[in-house]
Amino acid sequence: MGKKQLDEGSESSKEDSTKKDPLKWRTRRSDQEKKTSLGDTATIKRILDDAAIEVLLDNPDEGALLPLFSEDTSMSNLKLFIGFSAVGSSLLSHVYPAPFPRNWWCLLLCCAFYFGMSGVLQLLLSFVELESILILKARKDKKVCSVRGLNICSHFPRFQATYTLGIAPIPGGAITSLARAPDFRPDVEGGNDQPFCAQRSWEVEMYFDEEGTFLEDEFLISVQEFVQEYVKLLHAEGAKEAKKEL
Repeated sequence: MGKKQLDEGSESSKEDSTKKDPLKWRTRRSDQEKKTSLGDTATIKRILDDAAIEVLLDNPDEGALLPLFSEDTSMSNLKLFIGFSAVGSSLLSHVYPAPFPRNWWCLLLCCAFYFGMSGVLQLLLSFVELESILILKARKDKKVCSVRGLNICSHFPRFQATYTLGIAPIPGGAITSLARAPDFRPDVEGGNDQPFCAQRSWEVEMYFDEEGTFLEDEFLISVQEFVQEYVKLLHAEGAKEAKKEL
């Protein structure tokens, strides 16, 4: 048997193994099953969000977002800075070298700063992040189209049975451009119709059994298929942009 035939055989075996095991990239962190009450929508959403993030950040295969994008932690770092500065102000009020009431002005400033920073965090959550669970930024060496970042959002209201995952483009960095990103529209069938927006909905009962055990692999495969379709869209639009430049 020639070397060419051996190579072809190895390639076909790789393709067969990929079809048999679409999650071959995954390194299971724990063999313990994830289980929750079917009426606890907050915990169910957190489990589904964590699984979706795993597909987005841990899958290095071709057709995934990881080779094209990396996690943008600038918004998380900003919130951490604001939170730690607020806690630092409360620490200052305790160690200030003067007894009450001579330190009243320090206590007043520290309390005002603490509540002010708490208000800023709440504003970011209510008007900027909204239902965002992950923010990605484009890799400069792997750029395929004009999309500079992606906002990943999820929606799972209380007492409902449909989980929706959405992807929307970001025109710039997370801190400066997240508020200007296209809206996540889980209330609209098909989602936002702006360019590079996509979303998919799944019935939660498909991924939890009667005892509340999470069928994780099945959900990971569903999210992976959705992401692969979105990556194909990015490559298709990137090819169109390249033709226009020529």
